[in-house]
Amino acid sequence: MNRATISRRCWCVIVALVPISLSGALCRSGEPNAPAAPEWDARCVKTEVPAKLLTDQVFQAKIAIQNAGTRPWSDGLKLRSQGPLDNAVWGTTYIIMGQGRSCKPGAEIAFTSYLKAPHAPGKYTFQWRVARNGDGAMFGQSTPAETIVVEARPAEPPPEKPAADPSRKPVLSAADFEYAGSFKLPEAVEGCGSAFTESGLALRKAADGKTLFVATGLQKKIVYEATIPELVKLEGADHKPLKTAKVKRTWGELKLPKQVEGETIHANAGFWWDEDHKTLYWSYYHGYMTGRVPVLAASRLEEGKPPAHGGPWYIPETSPWYKAYWGGVTQLPKEFADRYTGGRRLALGFGGYYSICAAASRGPALCAIAEPDPAKSTVDLLDLLVYPWPKEIAAPRDGGYFVANCEWGGAQPRDPDRGWWTMDDWSRAGVFIDLPEKHGLLMLAYLGTGRMGYDYGTITSAGNASWWYFYDPQDLAAAAQGKRKPWEIEPHSRARIRYPRGVREGTEWGPGPGNVTGCCFDQETRLLYVYQQFCIDNGSRELFPCVHVYRVK
Repeated sequence: MNRATISRRCWCVIVALVPISLSGALCRSGEPNAPAAPEWDARCVKTEVPAKLLTDQVFQAKIAIQNAGTRPWSDGLKLRSQGPLDNAVWGTTYIIMGQGRSCKPGAEIAFTSYLKAPHAPGKYTFQWRVARNGDGAMFGQSTPAETIVVEARPAEPPPEKPAADPSRKPVLSAADFEYAGSFKLPEAVEGCGSAFTESGLALRKAADGKTLFVATGLQKKIVYEATIPELVKLEGADHKPLKTAKVKRTWGELKLPKQVEGETIHANAGFWWDEDHKTLYWSYYHGYMTGRVPVLAASRLEEGKPPAHGGPWYIPETSPWYKAYWGGVTQLPKEFADRYTGGRRLALGFGGYYSICAAASRGPALCAIAEPDPAKSTVDLLDLLVYPWPKEIAAPRDGGYFVANCEWGGAQPRDPDRGWWTMDDWSRAGVFIDLPEKHGLLMLAYLGTGRMGYDYGTITSAGNASWWYFYDPQDLAAAAQGKRKPWEIEPHSRARIRYPRGVREGTEWGPGPGNVTGCCFDQETRLLYVYQQFCIDNGSRELFPCVHVYRVK
């Protein structure tokens, strides 16, 4: 492929049209007055982009612009795509100037960004114009229209899959699951609304029936038990046929009596219910805090008595990637725990980016822990799966993204099917499933798509997609025994999942399809329960969560 680069100096001459005064006879000089320079003006100095690209290829563009006006530029500027206006041919409609940058009148500044070539081959126009971020108003002339040739990407043979070992139990995949139906949750419990709630899910099997532990609310979170209604399949945007789970009992706000570094430690992540001890294990995370915070606590829940809290427990100082395990708590199968983890049956996970990412995991993560000791402040931890950020190791993902402007955000995709975990990829729920004929660790991921950037202190992505990652328990066993490093484990399979959604066209007021923040599995019925945010519109200006249910065939 010809990798020549278009590099053109493109001084743009702007001619100002000034109305002629009819009172010229009163002028004291015959010399015409020079027009005043406009406050906002811009001239393109140089454009540097490849002349040829492959379909879906990520490339870097540099566009040097001179401030030709009288007003200094702060960082509130961008380039808007032209030909036509705001087209997303190159993966985005804008290129930001960047946080903390400035440009004096007469000086030059480079707008730099990674972009992505179109999916279809052809000849495409590359053209931009300076605009303000706030109101989008453009000024100055557009950069010259460059033509970039996009050639078809050569086809590659699919990777060979290793032959199945008939002596081992098969590993679960997405093909083993079928959609069984969904149900709604109450919009509010004890005055706490569910519209933006991140909630875990835990299954309780008691003498009076099965219930699910769910949380509702934002700063104040109420934990309650809900009955499981009849399942109805959500088809299209019509969610009226769905049944609503009823509140069986409420347990109030589960939180520790004392704050930690000014923060209230409450149940805002995953749950797991221990029926033998009538105890709900719950986890806590803080999306922005840089230091170590308690990650696990427990509440004994008995009818007629206030919750009795245990903990909190921290990830030990010996674990440098403590944020890898902020997502939730689940349980390991007894046979697996007895054989490989020294009897540690609880597990913490599930991976993804958190602010100050050095302690996070660039992919799904899981560690086995023993039942926490009330006399200690840390958990006894054994790493099973983690992709440490500083090691520049990342879980694989699809290539439907590009990182526009931050080196730490993740590696650019190799092709449409092969990429690596980025700073806008999460796993907030996971479950270990062990059936007589098949098994596997399922991690539910939420991956950013399209343009990703670190724009003015905020991580952004053009969209999101839900994926299921399946891991082979034998690989986790090898990590537990020290035969493999926890970051050497690859997913056995992964698949994009499109959850059903009850949002009518034209009523999209809130975020797009939401993240999955909780899940649990019923071994008896072979049903997987999945809590997803922003799924039902309910005819209001808020979007509410829904529980989707999948059956292992």
